[in-house]
Formats: sequence, structure tokens, C-alpha cells
Amino acid sequence: MEGPITQATGHNNTIVSVYRDRVELRSGWQSQNVESVGLRDVAVIGIKGLVNVTLTIETNTGRVFQLNRMALPDARRIKNTFEQQKRRAGLYD
Repeated sequence: MEGPITQATGHNNTIVSVYRDRVELRSGWQSQNVESVGLRDVAVIGIKGLVNVTLTIETNTGRVFQLNRMALPDARRIKNTFEQQKRRAGLYD
């Protein structure tokens, strides 16, 4: 089993992890709720704010995940790693 390339934590211990082929969001007590979204299914990852940053992940189906109160370096690292993985997979036009 491969480990994540990078990961960060938002408010209420919501963890976002970027893997080679997907993005995983874990929440709940002991991270029992897992949402996995493939690279092809993610439309946009955006960052809003400077101090308590909101990381927004939007899928092609219109589903939106928001991770609030993240540190800016963590949010930037998630966004940059995701874009790098998408570029490597040749999914950008």
C-alpha cells in the first residue's frame, strides 16, 4: 500500500491526502469517514484567505468539499501537489 505524497489537516481534524491517482478526505472520529476522488474527477482546487485558509475541492459532478481553517502553507502544498500529479498524468489540456 502506497503512502500519500502530501497531506494536511483542516478544522475538526479533517485530513486531506494527495496520492498518485486520487485525493482522499478523511473526517469523523478516528477518520472513519473516507471520501476518495480520482484525479480525473476533480475539476478545481482553490484557496481562499490568508490566515484561516479555506481549501475548496470541486468535482466534475458538482460536489464541493471545503476544508476550513487550514494553514496557508499546507493549503498551497496540497494545491500544488495536486496540480503536479494532474500534469504528470497528462490530464491538463
